Amino acid sequence: MHKLVEQFLKLKPPKFTGVCDPEVATMWVRELDKVFALLRCSEDKVTLAVYQLQGNASTWWEATKGRVFPEGMVPKWDAFVKAFYGKYFSKCGQEQKMAEFECLHQNQMTVDQYETKFAELSKYTPRLIKDPVDRARMFKDGLKPEIRVPLVPLDLKDYDELYKRARLIERNLNEHAIAFESQFAPNRDNNQFGKRSMTRGKYPLPYN
Repeated sequence: MHKLVEQFLKLKPPKFTGVCDPEVATMWVRELDKVFALLRCSEDKVTLAVYQLQGNASTWWEATKGRVFPEGMVPKWDAFVKAFYGKYFSKCGQEQKMAEFECLHQNQMTVDQYETKFAELSKYTPRLIKDPVDRARMFKDGLKPEIRVPLVPLDLKDYDELYKRARLIERNLNEHAIAFESQFAPNRDNNQFGKRSMTRGKYPLPYN
């Protein structure tokens, strides 16, 4: 345990002081999850997380831990996170994030930006995307029409494959747009040559 704590602290995990901000609370949990994954830590997560609680958050846990983990009960990370969110991520905040997720559309975002936002908001609505097929469908439905329509006949149900195809379609659309613009853009050198050929000395030459 001593060695695990030493490795944990070397990674400089974030502390949490009890700020009533859903974004801060969820970011703290996500960052700890990343640290735990790097350490391949499946046990003692709660012990390590509690060590990072400070101020009001530490006081809250001291008063709450007996209810969450009665004596003799092994502390489970999921149960801790549920209690933590119950305190620092209000039901109103969760409903707001769920509504934002359900209304999410790509609009002016790139596919990568849209996917990042989709993944971020989906963490607040696990029941909506519990089924991988539903997750892929919701992602597809939020894409721009010019990207979504070519994907419909493919009937892709794998999220990663859908995301990859969406990026390819976006890249092809961008390449075609650039090629079209360059094809019809005025040639500055030709225009300048044309102007010079129509003038000689001080007076312009008449058109034939």
